[in-house]
Amino acid sequence: MTTGVDQTSCHISAPAKINLGLQVLGKRPDGFHDIHTTFVALDLYDRLHVAKTNAGGVCLDLDATPVGERERLDFPLDERNLIIRAVRLLERQTNRQFDLRISVEKRIPTAAGLGGGSADAAAALRAVDLLYDLALPVETQMALAARLGSDVPFFLNGPAAVGEGRGEQLTPISIFQNWWALLVSPPVGLRAADIYAQLGLTSRRSPSSLDFRGDGKEFFSAVRRCHNDLESVAIRHVPELSRWQQSVRAAGAENVFVSGSGPTIVGIFQQRPADGTVRGLQEQSTEVRVILARPVTTPAALFVE
Repeated sequence: MTTGVDQTSCHISAPAKINLGLQVLGKRPDGFHDIHTTFVALDLYDRLHVAKTNAGGVCLDLDATPVGERERLDFPLDERNLIIRAVRLLERQTNRQFDLRISVEKRIPTAAGLGGGSADAAAALRAVDLLYDLALPVETQMALAARLGSDVPFFLNGPAAVGEGRGEQLTPISIFQNWWALLVSPPVGLRAADIYAQLGLTSRRSPSSLDFRGDGKEFFSAVRRCHNDLESVAIRHVPELSRWQQSVRAAGAENVFVSGSGPTIVGIFQQRPADGTVRGLQEQSTEVRVILARPVTTPAALFVE
C-alpha cells in the first residue's frame, strides 16, 4: 500500500503544535470557551507503533526515555489515556472490537500546551481506520476527534490552520515556513481546564485580524503582534515563566509567548538560534527542556511510515 501500512501494523508520527496568537472570545453555554487561534504543527514528534494482536483488547506501553520521568507519570496506561479513549470511541462508532498493541515513543512534553496528548489521540484514530480498513468519512473522523478534545481535529488536518469555536472549527491555511521555534518547557504540567476557568471574562470580544499567511515580512510582522490571552494565568501558576521569556527574548526572538494553556514558552526566530544560545538556556536549569523545532512542511500534520 502506498501509505506504508501492511494491514497488520503501522508507525505514525504525531507532531507537537504551537498557537500563533490565542484569543479567548467568550464563554459558551456548554462551559467551554470560543477562541480564535492559528495552529501550527512542529517537527517534534511522538512516534506510535500500532499493531493488531490476537490477545484481545488494547495494550498500551510507553518509552519515555527521550523525555523523562514526569512524562511517564503523566501518561496513564489505562482507560484515562486519550489513545485508548480514541480506540473505544471507534469501537462504539463501528460496533466492533479492535485488538491492538500500541507502543508510544514519547518526545513531546506532557501537559505543556503543545498538544501531545491530542496528537497521539488523532494518530490512534488514523491508525485504527487504516489497519481495519474502516474508510470512515473525513467528516466522521473529525466529529469523533472533536469529542476527544478541542485540539484533536487539528492533527487530522494540518500542518497549519485557523481554529475557531472551541478550536475544532478549522480553516486550513498555508503559512510562511522559513523560521525556527525555540521551546522552553518547564518540569511542571498545567491543565487547560484550570487555566480557562481562571480567566475571569467580563464581556464578549471580537477576533483579531492577524493573518499569518503572508510572505516573510508580513508573517514576522504578525508574529510580533500576536498575543495569548491565557498567558497571564499560566504565569500566575508558574511565575518563573517570566524569567524564561526574558531570556529567550534576549536571545533575539521576534516574539516570545506561552503556547496554548502553557506552560511551554515559545520564541519565534528568523534564523536558527546558535548552539551556544540553546546551551546557555539549558544550563540555567537541568530540569527544563529546551527544544529547537521548525514548522511541519508535509501535506498533513500526521504522517504514516
